[in-house]
Amino acid sequence: MRSLLLPSLLVLACFAASLSEAATPSVESVSPGIGQRGNEFSLKLVGAGLEDAAELMLYSPGVVCNEVKAASDNELSVRLRVASDSPLGSHAFRVRTKRGLSELRTFRITPLPVVSAEEPNESPATARPVGNNVTIAGVIESGDIDCFQLTLKRGDRLAAEVEAIRLGGPMLDTVLAVFGPDGKQIAAADDTSLFRQDPFLTIIAAEDGPHVVQVRETNFEGDENSRYALHLGTFPRPAFVYPTGGRAGQTLLVRFGGDASGSFDNEVRLPTLPVDQFGVFAALNGQVSPTPNPFRVSPFDNVLESEPNDDPQVLTGSAAELPVAFNGILERVGDKDCFRFCGSPRTRQQFEVFASRLGSPLDSLISITDSTGMVLASNDDDGSHDSRLMFVAPEFGEYVLQVTDKRGTGGEGFVYRVEATEPPPGLAVFLPRPDRRTQDRQTIVVPRGNRVLANLGVRRDGVDGGVQVVGRGLPSGVSFSEANLSSDRFWMPVVVEASAEAPISGSLTEVLATGKVDGRTVTGQFLQMVNLVSAPADASFQSIEVDRLAVAVVEESPLTVTLEEPKAALAQDGTIGFQIRVDRASGFEGPVDVTFPFLPPWVDGPPSIAIPADQSSAIYTARAFPQAEPRTWRIAAEAKAGNPPARGAPMGTASAAPAARTGGRRSRPRSASTVAVASSLVTLHVSKSPITGTIGTVPAEQGKEIKLVCSLQSHGPLPQQMTATLEGLPNRVATSPVEVSSKDRQATFIVKLDPTAPIGSFPSLVCRLTGTIDGQEVSCCVGRGGVLKIEPAGALVTDASGRPLSPLEVLRRSQPRKADDKQAPSP
Repeated sequence: MRSLLLPSLLVLACFAASLSEAATPSVESVSPGIGQRGNEFSLKLVGAGLEDAAELMLYSPGVVCNEVKAASDNELSVRLRVASDSPLGSHAFRVRTKRGLSELRTFRITPLPVVSAEEPNESPATARPVGNNVTIAGVIESGDIDCFQLTLKRGDRLAAEVEAIRLGGPMLDTVLAVFGPDGKQIAAADDTSLFRQDPFLTIIAAEDGPHVVQVRETNFEGDENSRYALHLGTFPRPAFVYPTGGRAGQTLLVRFGGDASGSFDNEVRLPTLPVDQFGVFAALNGQVSPTPNPFRVSPFDNVLESEPNDDPQVLTGSAAELPVAFNGILERVGDKDCFRFCGSPRTRQQFEVFASRLGSPLDSLISITDSTGMVLASNDDDGSHDSRLMFVAPEFGEYVLQVTDKRGTGGEGFVYRVEATEPPPGLAVFLPRPDRRTQDRQTIVVPRGNRVLANLGVRRDGVDGGVQVVGRGLPSGVSFSEANLSSDRFWMPVVVEASAEAPISGSLTEVLATGKVDGRTVTGQFLQMVNLVSAPADASFQSIEVDRLAVAVVEESPLTVTLEEPKAALAQDGTIGFQIRVDRASGFEGPVDVTFPFLPPWVDGPPSIAIPADQSSAIYTARAFPQAEPRTWRIAAEAKAGNPPARGAPMGTASAAPAARTGGRRSRPRSASTVAVASSLVTLHVSKSPITGTIGTVPAEQGKEIKLVCSLQSHGPLPQQMTATLEGLPNRVATSPVEVSSKDRQATFIVKLDPTAPIGSFPSLVCRLTGTIDGQEVSCCVGRGGVLKIEPAGALVTDASGRPLSPLEVLRRSQPRKADDKQAPSP
């Protein structure tokens, strides 16, 4: 293997000096977290490891970062320019430094001018006057209340909307309230179906005079990072839109509702291609809502409900031919909507509800019935309050889709959309999340002249064969290892390597998966769901999905790791010792922790092994359970600078676990390497055991010595010489290992029992055979389930050959002979 050590003494000296300063970047807060479209604005990022920030990696179009300026290692200022046609809403970014990539964070783009909330403003009496149609950026400290004053005339409309959870920062559950000229509360909003914990409201002023809008945290909590944006003005802010989706490329008339000024219609032109995440902005009297209502853009035509449709028997019109999208509103308590469609036994049809995900209060329950009303399929929740089911008609004919609310409630905003189609085959690539509460291992950071390991997952929808994964737009000098996923696997280890000449840089990389279905090529892209604000039970209050993988080349690592290609197979119910070597750069003399992030199913080993500072190699022993499937796998080792052992601790012990992350600003641990580097991928063969054996049931007596024989029968290549060890003996029973050759047909152990050895049957005996093949340490287990049966001293009776007698045989020997059995006298 080519040496990956740094080439010059000068670079070595600089590297050694930087060991104590290495830290990956982290962004804890973004302020103010929002800016106006078509303008320039600055953001202050607070975190750690930011002093050598090189760029802001932006996922969305229409935003350019003109300046990145570090005030300190904990504070970074960035200057952004936003195009006049930039998408409104959340924009994702990461900070790239010479040592890594930060977590994904977001800022918001608003169409309104942004002003800062000024203190004091904690009561209606001290409320700050603000202009109309502005976005106010504020902070809710613990126990804080922010108040803002607008002067309205009778009949004026007022809209207020808070973005707090949607800013993607710490959890901030806000409450809105409006007070009239007399100081009395006239409206309030907390949680909403449309924006969950972010409230909004609209009112029509009943009298002239100053009105006060108040924002606070629901439990009067908060801190310096509890930021919000309050949109305030006369713009429309509807609670729902109907229908909630349309066909891509069409111009559609939609109705907005839930605004204080009543319902109104808009004509909306939809994108030419289907879009999973889309929104429609409400326009009224020349003004536009600052945030959109979620909306589906699909390749399906709409079918709108037509009342009466509670009873399948009164439905008019012909049955719908799928694919199609059924749209309706459960307008009253107990309402039920029915739609007729044509079913086929040749086609698997999917019915998926979009309601809760689009801001509707509906908790859907769907069912499919035949012409007699018999329920053939039904579903309640499917990962959310929205329902989804698969249906194959028993025969050609007409069937009925029924949509209800599980709680039996309803109202004008209980809108829904059911997309009914034969699900097309699809693929999506993702990085598995080891911990959904963090963003660990959600980027790829590779040191120059080294390798890292990534686990790429592939979601399959109707694609059952092999899948190939490739990366496009990788940083210069970076390459992926071959990534071919077998038909029965959903994820694979991939090694990403940067050449020694690769520039320190980064890119947002396309990762594509390709497979075949009925001879047709199916291609899917990378999708990454990032949890920004965690909720209980492993859920999320706010998340964002991005379609590219962040990859960066960083400074050289002080170590490389090599995993030797196994020269022998790992046998079922056996072990193998992987040979591992680490090379340390000058200036780094610490211990190294080695792990195997991926081992095949039913194969395990220690969580990690430590290579002490005075050693450069080690053996990692992996074990295969008897259930391990015989096949070929690709594996790699991962190495990272370990913690020095505590004073008095022996070398080679496991390093301490990292301290748990705490809230607020934190000091980052400094270490010689913050990136785990990887070996090349090697091939591991899991095979059937090349040898079998039998121990059976072996009787023994307290205080005695016995011979225990394990029969052996070889079926494949074995070490020429092996050490046989008897495992599973009870306490106070011992034996010594014996040497056997590959030609021997048995292993004989001398087992010594203490006079106090436990009495009973012990069915856990197993014989382990250990040896080497071409220098590779392997072992196999045989005779598993052998039984050692221990009797009390003197209770074990044998015949002349030493065979133990059964209790019945012992009883018969103890009985006196009958008289007629005595030998007759001689004549």
